[in-house]
Amino acid sequence: MSSSEDILRGNTLRIYLYMLRKREPVGVREIMRALGLRNPSLAHYHLNKLVQAGYVKQQGSKYILVKQVKIGILKQIMIIQGILFPRFALYFGLFLSFFMTEIVLVLHEQFQIASLISLVSLGIGAGIMLLETVNLIKELQPYIRETKEND
Repeated sequence: MSSSEDILRGNTLRIYLYMLRKREPVGVREIMRALGLRNPSLAHYHLNKLVQAGYVKQQGSKYILVKQVKIGILKQIMIIQGILFPRFALYFGLFLSFFMTEIVLVLHEQFQIASLISLVSLGIGAGIMLLETVNLIKELQPYIRETKEND
């Protein structure tokens, strides 16, 4: 059997991410329409790959996700209420809140070199996390786009 990273690529990864976000059984034609695939057999082919890997099982005419894996790009995201959320966004928020708190403290106290070092460090950290968040979102875009009729 192929490794998880070999299986979760291209359209198979798109279908897997769609099912992660959907969190309910989905049919072949629903996936085909949502992801703009050419025909139902293409969606069925990729669903069968997920079934053989043990990530999805068939329930009648629908398919349901039974196993979540954290490999490759999937390690960098959390799914909250069906929304893909980059982990770096959480870290960005943390750095930004520390940065804003430090600004308030500096404005209410006498200026100290330690405060300047703290501000610069937190600003750099927040900037790096923001860049990483944006880069991850750009990397995810090809896998999470749906056709316009479902937007």
